[in-house]
Amino acid sequence: MAIKIAIVDDKAINRQTVKEKLAAYQEVKLAMEANNGKHFLTSLKSAAILPDVVLMDLEMPEMDGIETISMATAAYPSIKFIVLTIFEDNDKIFEAIKAGASGYLLKEDSAVNIIDAITNVYEFNGIPMSPAIARKAMELLRMAPIHSYREQEENEKISEDNAGLSDREMEILKEMVSGKNYKAIGEKLFISPLTVRKHAAHIYEKLHVNSRAQAINIAYKKKWI
Repeated sequence: MAIKIAIVDDKAINRQTVKEKLAAYQEVKLAMEANNGKHFLTSLKSAAILPDVVLMDLEMPEMDGIETISMATAAYPSIKFIVLTIFEDNDKIFEAIKAGASGYLLKEDSAVNIIDAITNVYEFNGIPMSPAIARKAMELLRMAPIHSYREQEENEKISEDNAGLSDREMEILKEMVSGKNYKAIGEKLFISPLTVRKHAAHIYEKLHVNSRAQAINIAYKKKWI
């Protein structure tokens, strides 16, 4: 069954470009589109079928993407949100993730990467990022004060030195830290992207996290990389 998606962007040409990128892929089906956050939330209230994954722009009139994600995740927890934007600045990455975004991609990303990200968040509850965004997320973690993670660290309850990760899982985690997506990791390790996704899901489970950024944070603190 195809994953139902929504596209939210104030520019019609941007929505059309995304639709054209994804048109050839049977894995997804367009269920809704909106020209700003307010329009999207109104559409959700009257929708017979909710989207599974939403591709969300950030800068929009009336209600921007970050505010929309924050409100929608509270009202519709089953929907996953992937930011699809031109912005790479740290503040927007941090605010989007804090609001509840399940991924952060750039509009210049290929159709394959966008499809991979949609499948990732829908099937494995992961948080895919463009390589450039993943690198910036690592910079944020490096610059963040240690005390801001103390509470999270206490809740992680990781007792083993390697958290029970297998050699292959540790290898994949290191490649995730480098910013590679599942397709690139699979090509380097000679395994399929689907196998990489399954390993990533096991990594998140063992580390008691639900995002790449959190897994990267643990990898740095445990000095695995």
